[in-house]
Amino acid sequence: MLRTILGTSLMIFTATGAFCQSAAPSPSFEVASIHVSQIGKAGGEGSRRENIQFTPDTVTMRNVSLKSAIQWAYHVMDYQVSGPDWLQSERYDIVAKSASAVTEKQLRSMAQTLLAERFKVEFHRVNKEFAAYALLVAKNGPKFKDSETEGESSMQPDQKRMIVTVQRMPLSRLVEMLSNVFRAPVVDMTELKGKYDVTLDLAKYVGDMQASAGGAPPDILSIISVGLQQELGLKLEARKVPLDLLIIDHAEKAPVEN
Repeated sequence: MLRTILGTSLMIFTATGAFCQSAAPSPSFEVASIHVSQIGKAGGEGSRRENIQFTPDTVTMRNVSLKSAIQWAYHVMDYQVSGPDWLQSERYDIVAKSASAVTEKQLRSMAQTLLAERFKVEFHRVNKEFAAYALLVAKNGPKFKDSETEGESSMQPDQKRMIVTVQRMPLSRLVEMLSNVFRAPVVDMTELKGKYDVTLDLAKYVGDMQASAGGAPPDILSIISVGLQQELGLKLEARKVPLDLLIIDHAEKAPVEN
């Protein structure tokens, strides 16, 4: 049972004010197509499975809720977006292309413009204190080095062996993964800004922790916390942290026509 839970967690691990007017025009995609998702409309198995992928010039979202699209565009977590229930229930297919290759940050900014124009999304921000986990560098420092290769981040999860190997990963991605697994805010306070090659092997700690607990299965948080400290030289610390919430004031179910 524990292996099943850990395996599921590894899969999750791999799966992350109103609009202000400014003098400069908002960055936008050259072309974008938005349709109601037929998968979501049909219901049944897979009808709630979402997929978001991007390249330097394209963002492709399949069967996504508007809430998930907003999360991606503003680079926030699920608990940071609040609005009507239909934001999670209605599903869309979105394909948007820029005129040329741009950075991920620019793609997300273009997605913000797209959502404002086509879904008429308006929101305001509220700052609220949350019980969260701070990701910190442990006493003896990090146990990983800067990646020596170029390219996008890549991940190789081994669900059966409870190992995940990542190349060229910024710690912001690790924070997103941990937030998804714990379903709670995780905030990066390491001040590590590079991209890293990381291998996290959780299996080796399960037996020892289970034995020390008298045979009771350890919880996921404990396993991952020990793994982070022993394998990566990082630690999680419970704290209260202020986070921005996006409160959706207005959005339309039917997007402006393509």
